[in-house]
Amino acid sequence: MLSLPASTDMRPDMTTAEFKQAIKSLDLFLQENIFQSAINDTLNKRSQFFDTLLCLLWQSLELDNNHISLNAVGGYGRQTLHPFSDIDICIIHDGKLSATDAGKVSDFLTQLWDIGLDLGHAVRSLDDTFQACKEDVTIATSLLEIRHLYGNTEHQQQVLNALYGQGLWQSQAFFNAKLSEQQERHAKAQGTSFSIEPNLKTSPGGIRDIQTLTWVARKHFGVSSMQSLRRFGFLTNDEYSELMECQHFLFRVRFALHQAAQRSENRLLLQYQAEVAKLMGFGDGMPIGESGNIAIEKMMRQLFRAMKRIGELNKILMAYFQREIIPQLNPQIIPINDNFEIVDQYIHVRDETVFIDRTQIMALFEFIAIHHDKIVGISAETLRSLRQVRRRLMGDLQDFQRCREQFKAIFAHPQGMGLAITLMHQHGILASYLPQWREVVGQMQFDLFHAYTVDEHTHKVLKNIYAYGKDIKSLDKDLALAADIYQKMSNKSTLLFAALFHDLAKGRGGDHSELGAVDANMFAKFHGLKVSQEKLICWLVEHHLLMSMTSQRMDIQDPEVIDTFAKKVGTLARLDALYCLTIADIQATNDDLWNDWKASLLKDLYFITRKALRNGLENMLQIRTIVREHKQEALNLLNADDNNTTAIKTLWRRLPIAFFSNADTDDIARYTQAIIDHDLAPVADNKYNTLILLDDAVVKGCSDVFVYTKDRPGLFVKLFNTLGALRISVKQAQIARTKDGYVVESFKVLDFDEKPITSAQRRKQVINKLHQVLDKGANLPKKRQSRRHQSFDNQPSIEFLHSRKSTRSLVNVSALDTSEFMEQIANIFRKLELHIHSATISTVGERADNVFSLSNQDNQQLTPEEQQQLTLELANAIKG
Repeated sequence: MLSLPASTDMRPDMTTAEFKQAIKSLDLFLQENIFQSAINDTLNKRSQFFDTLLCLLWQSLELDNNHISLNAVGGYGRQTLHPFSDIDICIIHDGKLSATDAGKVSDFLTQLWDIGLDLGHAVRSLDDTFQACKEDVTIATSLLEIRHLYGNTEHQQQVLNALYGQGLWQSQAFFNAKLSEQQERHAKAQGTSFSIEPNLKTSPGGIRDIQTLTWVARKHFGVSSMQSLRRFGFLTNDEYSELMECQHFLFRVRFALHQAAQRSENRLLLQYQAEVAKLMGFGDGMPIGESGNIAIEKMMRQLFRAMKRIGELNKILMAYFQREIIPQLNPQIIPINDNFEIVDQYIHVRDETVFIDRTQIMALFEFIAIHHDKIVGISAETLRSLRQVRRRLMGDLQDFQRCREQFKAIFAHPQGMGLAITLMHQHGILASYLPQWREVVGQMQFDLFHAYTVDEHTHKVLKNIYAYGKDIKSLDKDLALAADIYQKMSNKSTLLFAALFHDLAKGRGGDHSELGAVDANMFAKFHGLKVSQEKLICWLVEHHLLMSMTSQRMDIQDPEVIDTFAKKVGTLARLDALYCLTIADIQATNDDLWNDWKASLLKDLYFITRKALRNGLENMLQIRTIVREHKQEALNLLNADDNNTTAIKTLWRRLPIAFFSNADTDDIARYTQAIIDHDLAPVADNKYNTLILLDDAVVKGCSDVFVYTKDRPGLFVKLFNTLGALRISVKQAQIARTKDGYVVESFKVLDFDEKPITSAQRRKQVINKLHQVLDKGANLPKKRQSRRHQSFDNQPSIEFLHSRKSTRSLVNVSALDTSEFMEQIANIFRKLELHIHSATISTVGERADNVFSLSNQDNQQLTPEEQQQLTLELANAIKG
């Protein structure tokens, strides 16, 4: 226990200057002896000093102490008085305060202000105090910690009796008010304490979270401290010790922060962190931005871990309190399996020993993703079991093959990056799974841009990418293109794994992009990812800064810059993934970094590079690697015997490379089997041998139309016009000719309501109409021009690209995304008697970006004159 020096002694006859000197001596002594006692003892000593000071001044007033009292409330009432904290007092009196006493109270407050105290005060009658508590939960909360200093000794107990009873605040209403306050407080902090400048008091896991527990416990259970909760069974001995250790650490940091700032400050700003680390005993850290920040790193990591533990314990206790204070008489229980169930929207373990099987830890989060629409969190019992087993882990969760499969399944699930990944991050499961993640938990980023620690930044990147999968209309316009690209990706988990590793190598002393690519490569191999996935993930990690740096530091209108950038990117798949990752990364850096200017630069760079890649810079070696992979995986899915394998490979030799490079492996397998079965059993009265498939799968967010038929003039026009007349919008299409005169066409489409075609009757209608028009010469259905596009000035972009084939011309036609313009394009091709050998149609944002492989009547490339004529005809037709 500290003994205060004589210089802090006080007398009733001291002057204002002498009182100020005593306070200065107190703070200097406590600062010099901060490590000589527990922080609570230090704070108590400071509170006791001001108790003495206030009582000395109060006594000199000669008030009627039978009818008036001086009381400490708030933090001062708790005796946790930090160097620059407000001294909160409440003066309570019986009945009406006389003019004489009112004058004396005013003199008392004036003396305190003259001494230089930051004062929070209220002067109320006992009845007014009760009324104020009833009207304002903040006042009621402050008075829960009332502590008598001088005067009437009954006022304190009268206030507490009223508050502990149900007259002013019922327990349910008080709990709901405190829970709502906490939720709003956490929302203002973006739901995380892992910001570079955390608020020690109000961030999740901050001091206020412990105080909230104390207030609820005092109100409902009538306990004086958290320690008393152990006898109610809410806290284990270990949890109580853990909570107190974390609180003591936060108190020390806050005490040091006040000293460093020389004012009341709860936000641990960068400018104070070096001094706070020094005062905390972590050593002399170098200034921000220089090489030596070890002292700050160590302190901040301990701080973040303490706040994370407080946050977990707060969740557990608040859940127990809620169950006790607001019991559910008929809980809604939804069974999942033998180990898990959902109880009132919280996933719950049926047996506390479930996690002895470590794979059940990952199963917990996989079920959260699967049942995302029924779950809002983890039950208190389950969270407690999870915390206990997390401490006992003898290795990493990824050591288990089953855990690796579950981890991949979470990243592959459309809702995996929703609540599931957030809870894995908040409760240390990502750190228990990935050693690389564990190394960056609480890792600071000493620059002017990053507002969050490495782990929290990475979590936000994953959440940003997850948001791209939502309804595009609900997103900001600057994100619409990224969302459009992301929703069309066939393997979204590849991008998510790259986002996971893009910054995990920070803090190791080398280029984090290169080191991260090595980590990503090991992860991909250990988790059995495809070679193409592995290569794309590693490339994205190594080059995740390439697009942002090129757009912001280079002249993207310079052809040499674009040529260099496009060659580094190599493929459209890389460009798409890099664009999405770049935007998600910038958005997650801090809330102010993303703006219209950056969005415009990146969008321009994306479209210029996309055009360059289509103009001959795309890397065919990488594309052929993907084709080989897709063929092998499709063959595995078909599970064919020797005879069938021969038939499959025979068919595949007829099909163009685009059939394999642009489709999912399950689609390749399905279409292959359908073509083989169709050719083995030809349908009568089908002279074009047409096969039309329309799937009912909606997991991709769209429906797939597949057409296999003999090529003939006007086929392209009929296909698009029929779909347009049926009010079906084509979002992406791949059309290519086989080596023996057939055409394979794959469309990704949405129905008139911008949703996949889920009705069996609607699918049958579409297939029948396509057969009638394509095979039987039926007239096209009448269609209405989209009103949405009538008011748009549709200025097309027409450009001839480099063609690898000497007999083919490639033309890129970009226009507003409407089916009418497809008809106009096709009609011009037919008018000029041009042959369409292949077509790639894709919507990018609001525009359709179409590339056609053409030849003239002599089956040769278009001459310069023919190119000029085609350009003029297309421009006039599309503009209308």
